[in-house]
Amino acid sequence: MSSPHAYAIGDRVTIDPAVARASTRGVTYRVTRLLPVNVVVEPVDGGRPVKVNPTYLRPAPAADTTTSGSTTSASTGGEWTMIHEAPLHPGTLVTVAGAGWKQPPGELYVVLRDTGTGRVSLVPLGGNNGRYWRGVSRHLLTTVDPTRVRLDPEQTT
Repeated sequence: MSSPHAYAIGDRVTIDPAVARASTRGVTYRVTRLLPVNVVVEPVDGGRPVKVNPTYLRPAPAADTTTSGSTTSASTGGEWTMIHEAPLHPGTLVTVAGAGWKQPPGELYVVLRDTGTGRVSLVPLGGNNGRYWRGVSRHLLTTVDPTRVRLDPEQTT
């Protein structure tokens, strides 16, 4: 797995809003260390460093150099844009693929619950001895139209 962008020490970055936690969403970081797999970033305005996989990082927007001190989107007049996705109903058929998902990408899963926070609980279609995945990010999911699913003629189950 490789990052589409190679980061260097000192680069300004943000964590992708699709995978960021509430505490890290919208924060601008500066790359401080390059590890073999991950990158250590520290908030520009001070705070705790975060170790993150570089595939989750995005280049930060250009900084406003006309103001001094700490700036936030509220003080510079910027606006936050949040994309609201309709909740997935229990029983929705989906596939899962993307960074961090280790199961084969073509398998079908059923949504057990959508927490409304961008995370869902999934079970493989047909079950898995009572096991399920919780906290799967919504941006990894692709909804499947159930009318397009059919059994192969040689399958008798």
